[in-house]
This record gives sequence, C-alpha cells and structure tokens, in this order.
Amino acid sequence: MRSGPSGRELFGLLVLASAERLSRRRPQRFWPVMTLGLTVAGLSAAPRARSASWHGGLRWLAAALGLGAGLHLGVRAGAEVAGRISPLAGSLEWLQGAVGSSPTSTRVVLSVPAVLGEELFWRSGGWIAEAGTVWGSAVRYAAAQLPTQNPLLVMGALPLGLATTWIRRRSGSLLPVVICHLVFSEMTLAWPGLPLLSGSPRATEP
Repeated sequence: MRSGPSGRELFGLLVLASAERLSRRRPQRFWPVMTLGLTVAGLSAAPRARSASWHGGLRWLAAALGLGAGLHLGVRAGAEVAGRISPLAGSLEWLQGAVGSSPTSTRVVLSVPAVLGEELFWRSGGWIAEAGTVWGSAVRYAAAQLPTQNPLLVMGALPLGLATTWIRRRSGSLLPVVICHLVFSEMTLAWPGLPLLSGSPRATEP
C-alpha cells in the first residue's frame, strides 16, 4: 500500500472539496457544480481507470442492482427518522432543496456522468481505494463529504462507500460498482427520491 496520495489524487480531492463547498453556498447550482466537479475528478483518475477491469459477471451485476436498490431503501428509512430530529430535519430540507433545484429529467441525465466520475476517482485504485480495510476506504469517502457541512450526506456516504468498496474488492471490476452507485443515485436523487418533510414543498417534483 502506498504511503500517500499522488498529485492527481490531491488534485481530485481539491476539486471535490471546492465543488462541495460551492454547492453548499449555492444550493440552486447543486447539479451543474457537483456534476462538473465529479467529472473532472474522474478524469484525473483516467490513467489508472484504463488499466482496471470492466468485466462483471452476471452474478455481480445482479448483486449490484439489488445492493443499489437496498441502499436507497435504507437511506430513505434513515431520512424519514432524520426528518423528526432537529437539526437533521434542516439538513434534510436543504438537501431536498438542492436536489430539487433541477427537473427530474435533468437529474436522471446528470447522475450518469457524476456517478461515473465519482467511482473512477474513488474506486479505480491508488491511495484512496487501497486503504487497509473496506472500512478505511469507506471512512475516507464519507469524510470527503465534510465540506458540504451536511451531516446527512456524510452519514449516507458511509454505507454507500462500504458497499461499493466491498463490491470492487470482491469482484475486481469497476462495472458492478458503477451500476450499484448509479441505481442508488437514480432512485435517491431522481425518483422516487427522499421522503418529504411535512409541510415542505415537493422538492423532488419535476
């Protein structure tokens, strides 16, 4: 295992932190800012991603579909609980507003390059993906959400990081990882979305 990140990885982390911070300050620009930031971060990992395996057997592809949907259901249940707890309710309301700043059709489309860029950066290899344990890599992934200052994003990133890192290491392929994350993101950020707070506007309406 390498002792530290490469220059490309540091650049990618800086891009992600900057994009997350800007989206926090300008939630109405959440989708274009985060999609651009994640795509650029993914491009920084392109050299090592080209040498990674993209072959996924049917068993792993089916597992990725099921795990992505299961993660959505788990996060949705957690969000329903968070909506009853202050200040987590405020975090959920901000997230709904940021996600709902673009129509559903736009979210469906932009989720694809965003997820692909994010997984290329985090799971294609290198210092970040090679943290000693699955937990170690997942914690680094969750910690990268801290610039958003949204505890729900940090907490939600942990199970997603655990699932995708586990699939990556067991399957040896990036394809089921991308599928798992894409299913999760499309269901969580596009449709059906997260539960709405009582009395709040329908942030996830088209």
